[in-house]
Amino acid sequence: MNRSAELNGFLATVERRAFNLARFAVGNQEDALDIVQDSMFALVRRYGNRPREEWQPLFYRILQRRIT
Repeated sequence: MNRSAELNGFLATVERRAFNLARFAVGNQEDALDIVQDSMFALVRRYGNRPREEWQPLFYRILQRRIT
């Protein structure tokens, strides 16, 4: 499996939970979607070359920063 497919698979597994966390935190569906998308792009841009086991903690750290 290539790196792009691995990243897409990972993002698909965290998408729903990330959206629910963001929506609960900000109280707005559209803003939550923007936050999650921005967090996903940041992970891919900055950390996509890191080992797969690092993606989850990195992604949730990015997400929390975007929420606050």
